[in-house]
Amino acid sequence: MVSQDNTLKMLGFIYQAYIALIKCLEMNENDKVIIEKLGDVTLISAKGISEQIEVKHHLEASPIYDRSHEIWNTVWNWYGNFDEYTNIEELILFTTADLSSTSVFKNWDTKDIDCKYDTFKNIGIEIKDEEKAFRKTYDKIFKNGHDASKLKSVLNRFKILLKQQTIKTIINKYETTTFKFLAEKDKMERFVSSLIGFLLSIPIKNNKSWEISYKEFDDLFAEYAKKFTGDSRTPLPTEFEDSELTSTECESLKNKKFIEEIEKINLIDEITDAMNDYCCTYKTIIAHFNHNIVKSHDLKAYKNDLAKTLSSRRKIYKIKANNDENCLIQSQALYLESISMEPRDFKGISDNRVFFQRGVIHIIVDGGNLTWYVGDK
Repeated sequence: MVSQDNTLKMLGFIYQAYIALIKCLEMNENDKVIIEKLGDVTLISAKGISEQIEVKHHLEASPIYDRSHEIWNTVWNWYGNFDEYTNIEELILFTTADLSSTSVFKNWDTKDIDCKYDTFKNIGIEIKDEEKAFRKTYDKIFKNGHDASKLKSVLNRFKILLKQQTIKTIINKYETTTFKFLAEKDKMERFVSSLIGFLLSIPIKNNKSWEISYKEFDDLFAEYAKKFTGDSRTPLPTEFEDSELTSTECESLKNKKFIEEIEKINLIDEITDAMNDYCCTYKTIIAHFNHNIVKSHDLKAYKNDLAKTLSSRRKIYKIKANNDENCLIQSQALYLESISMEPRDFKGISDNRVFFQRGVIHIIVDGGNLTWYVGDK
């Protein structure tokens, strides 16, 4: 059974992507949105206002009190890592909750910097029972080398956006402008949900964060919009179809797993063609799929479907191979029949080519998801 903790984490992550989508829709040229680097969501603006946003999602409508960890942990993070946020104009707590009716944070934006500082500090002047977590954070801020100027800088940029809700908020805001081309609200909802899904799948290597530029999002939006307005398929790019292998490429491929698998079934004459198809396909993927989120997603689905087809076919040939001598013959037949399959078109791509499908098959084998020899357990 899924715990409420896990449910909250998952909803929080999805809500985070929802906020990221809002910021993506607000981007201007040369802006970018980053997730999980400086904080939950960051908009880096080239000419406008840069924002760092902490996202808080609640299952229930509980109010935020003046000593809430939601406020204090957020401010402590900005204050404790002050140098990372010097170029960020707005530090925002974006929450589904509302403030308590007596909160000192009501009308926060109308206070001057000194008033904000005094108000914030005075929250913890009185020591109360059962305040261990709050007091620990309060002391981290106001004791041991407290820097009032840094805290004032944070508090002056600090904003709380309350009662922020669902996908419908985005649709209501943009239905007569950005999403007008979709005409119907249910189609807008599916479109927005799909964009959020893609934002959740943008990996940035090394720093475990997500990042998307204005141009990347613009391309993604245009590409995915086609899926909701008609046939978005385009012919497979073929500039690498007839490219010849260099000696360096041949040397680098000799020890690849997909080559070992062909050698294992004694089809040495097939190796050169296999290398060529593998290399041409990889160049095509790098040039036209890797940097396009939609196309990359469609290619992954195509690859998975192809792997399932080949796996089922292998089971048939394994049944036919009832002795060791026959295993080699059936393995060779499996290979030759598989690479002779008619190329399948897939989502987003029409006029798929033989070289590309064969190359994807070799990539599947190279990844360890298929073996040609049917005698293996």
